[in-house]
Amino acid sequence: MLKNLILSICLFIIVTSCNNSSPAERADNPLDGGRYFIENYMQGDMKKAHEYLLLDAKNQAYFEQMTKAYFALDKEGRTLLRQASIQINEVKTINDQTAAIIYSNSHDKIQKWVKVVASPNGWKVDLKYSYGPKL
Repeated sequence: MLKNLILSICLFIIVTSCNNSSPAERADNPLDGGRYFIENYMQGDMKKAHEYLLLDAKNQAYFEQMTKAYFALDKEGRTLLRQASIQINEVKTINDQTAAIIYSNSHDKIQKWVKVVASPNGWKVDLKYSYGPKL
């Protein structure tokens, strides 16, 4: 009985110590939703970046393309991206449920943008519009 109790306690400690991934912070405004997505993507934390993605088939396909492109970079390229800072150039409010964030990063300085929409679970990035016509 005592052996089972000790074994159970040890197993519990091992399982809880291995699960060190913290849940993603809720994005309560469009700037946070876009910034959290971009930061996690640049850091290579695709699991957390995915939590800030508006889920549908097209967004999932675009996210998979982005993930492949990130991991296709060589080690130096990924390191430079992880060390880069985000530079928010403009936040355009489209309506009370939608905004566009125009940004670049200190590594490549290429202007990019993401559309962020309100959802019941916080603000989420809608990649379909990042690859389509600009607002």
